[in-house]
Amino acid sequence: MRQKPAPEPLRDELTTATGLVWGHLNAQQPEEAYELARGCLQLWPGDRGLALMAAYAAVELAEPFDLDALRRNTSTDPARAADEAAWIALIERRAGTAC
Repeated sequence: MRQKPAPEPLRDELTTATGLVWGHLNAQQPEEAYELARGCLQLWPGDRGLALMAAYAAVELAEPFDLDALRRNTSTDPARAADEAAWIALIERRAGTAC
């Protein structure tokens, strides 16, 4: 009998954390979203969704963030890259740095 592949550790927790950050952004609570996203990025430093939401919340709070790093770390998956580009464009508009 074949065994199932082991699930990624903390995958469910990442999904929950992402939903909570998104919920704070939708509720126009950027302070909470920013703090939660920053904490979550310590657990999942490579998660692109959390990084983008943290950057958006940072812009809303006039906190510093690394726009160049967001641009450099674009996904190689074309569908994801398009979504990420849309997020980055939104962040740029909110920050007033649109090209």
